[in-house]
Amino acid sequence: MGSVSSSTSYDVKKNNTASGSGSATATSRNRGDAPGDVSGTDDRVDKLTRLMTSHKKKRRYPGDAFGVDRDDEEFDGQQESMFILKQLYKRMDPAVMKSLGEAKGEVKLSLKYDRRRQMLLVKVVNARDLSAKDLRGKASDPYVRLDLVPDQQSEGAKTTSCKHMTLTPSYNEIFTFSSEPEAIPDTLLRVQIWSQDTMGKDDFMGERIIELGTLDFNEVITSWYQMQQETDLDIKGHLELSLTYRLPETLKITIHSASELVCRDSDKMPHPYVKVVLPGIPKVEQTKIIKGTLHPVWEEEYEYTIPQEELQNRYLVLHVLDKALVGDTEAMGQVYIDLSNLDIHHGYSGSFPLADLKNSDRVRTKWSQTTTVQEFREAMYAHAVYKYPKLIFQKHKGNKVLTVHSRKAGSSAKIRIVNGMPT
Repeated sequence: MGSVSSSTSYDVKKNNTASGSGSATATSRNRGDAPGDVSGTDDRVDKLTRLMTSHKKKRRYPGDAFGVDRDDEEFDGQQESMFILKQLYKRMDPAVMKSLGEAKGEVKLSLKYDRRRQMLLVKVVNARDLSAKDLRGKASDPYVRLDLVPDQQSEGAKTTSCKHMTLTPSYNEIFTFSSEPEAIPDTLLRVQIWSQDTMGKDDFMGERIIELGTLDFNEVITSWYQMQQETDLDIKGHLELSLTYRLPETLKITIHSASELVCRDSDKMPHPYVKVVLPGIPKVEQTKIIKGTLHPVWEEEYEYTIPQEELQNRYLVLHVLDKALVGDTEAMGQVYIDLSNLDIHHGYSGSFPLADLKNSDRVRTKWSQTTTVQEFREAMYAHAVYKYPKLIFQKHKGNKVLTVHSRKAGSSAKIRIVNGMPT
């Protein structure tokens, strides 16, 4: 078979080693499974609740992308090779795995709240048009994960069974959550779809946050919900700023401070700064970096030229970011301000709550991947399809180290094989 071509070239080397230990393990989950449909009658709710059971399903080995069944040994060998390939690219650039398989597809849910029993019933019916996570084929091994935020009853997450080699899984499984009526308006139902990876960490496929307070529970609610990127519900804090307008066409933005930011790393405090974006205007401003604080103060001003008649079609996005000394810069929240509401005579000064706005229709376009990441992704898919180089796609024995280097990106990665198992 011919070699794989890619604008991102790399070298693969193998080193034998006798040191190291460890093995890769798959994470087990408890899953609930119950038949039947959700109904608004008390008798039916009682019946559905009694039918709630929990059991584990045996793992089966589906056919590959070409419909050919594989035995256990071959299946495990291919899983190990895919795990090695994904880990090598992830270690060269973590953004590769973060951007794999854009969140897409829909999940169909039925929801019912029984006020007398203070119980929320959620039926996961099916899903469709999901993103493919199998690097060699066009399918995934999807399951659905549900939890309430906040989880006041400490029930934790609940997951469906896993459906293999499909992008249109059918579940028909029912789950119950205890929740007091007065808590429902402020409770979120988080619905996530994951693809099972027996060799490594399961792959995120999409998420939907449902605000229970916006639903009318006088009847059963059945609807399709569009999957989105993962929303960071742990983001907190406020951004203090002022907006003034000077005729005929000058908008002045003053970034004062931020407060009550969230510390992500227990070993270090964040180094926050603010990026100011006015979509449609190429100039992007950035404050200075304030090191080691959750309450940074900037007091910095920026001016933009915007005619008064354009204010009704303009909006402002402010990104609070943590400047990492090593690794990725991390988002600490965003603020979105519609300038059509700006009083040009009095301006505005105040505090805005920070939130994760990556799923906002207007803000979403700001999340894009670099050319290098895109090239890494294309190269990884090509190698998975053609099973090249053979150094990776073979049955591994003994101890060795596989090393990958990308000359163009100037990055490298290695993975250790101990007793034939990748670690």
